[in-house]
Amino acid sequence: MKRKIFKTLETIKRKCALCLVLAGLMMINTGFTDKQEEPPEVEQVPVEETHAEPTAIAVGENGKLQVSDDDELTRAFAEVVEASLGKDLTGEVEDPFEEPPAPEEVVETPQGYVPYTQVLGMEATAYLPTDGSAEGLTAMGIPATYGIVAVDPDIIPLGTRVYIPGYGEALAADTGGAIYGYRIDLCMEDYWQAMDFGRRTVTVFVLK
Repeated sequence: MKRKIFKTLETIKRKCALCLVLAGLMMINTGFTDKQEEPPEVEQVPVEETHAEPTAIAVGENGKLQVSDDDELTRAFAEVVEASLGKDLTGEVEDPFEEPPAPEEVVETPQGYVPYTQVLGMEATAYLPTDGSAEGLTAMGIPATYGIVAVDPDIIPLGTRVYIPGYGEALAADTGGAIYGYRIDLCMEDYWQAMDFGRRTVTVFVLK
């Protein structure tokens, strides 16, 4: 009888030990503890506030924009742009409202715009090709025809191209006894054309 009781107790003891082992395994698999590790606290570094005024671009006393040499970022940017454009942007910046340079002085002719060097107000008369010489030659030895004018060489040198509104472009290639100072004689094609022109004040553009 005692053996049977001891045998039963031994069996129960083994079952209890087995249950404890199984319970331990279950707690390991499912997580026996609910405690979780908290992440370490990170110390926050205070950010210093700056109140520096931007000095990258300023307006000079002359009213033109200037790029400050003290701003390294702006200086670096200016160097990049300067290298691409070939201009120095670290000094004065061109005023966008500045008037462009005056264009070259030109006069409008039937052939287009022609540059001139001088404008003269002169008294003009008309003459025929044979008025100067029976051969109809000018002082430069070329035939007198429409487009040839007689001038005072001290005012307009011979060989100079001129433009006279109402007459056209002409060559100063002739002279005359009565043509001196600010007087000019225009060669016409016929008598009636010369008479119709008469005597008048004209504007003479000395062309380049």
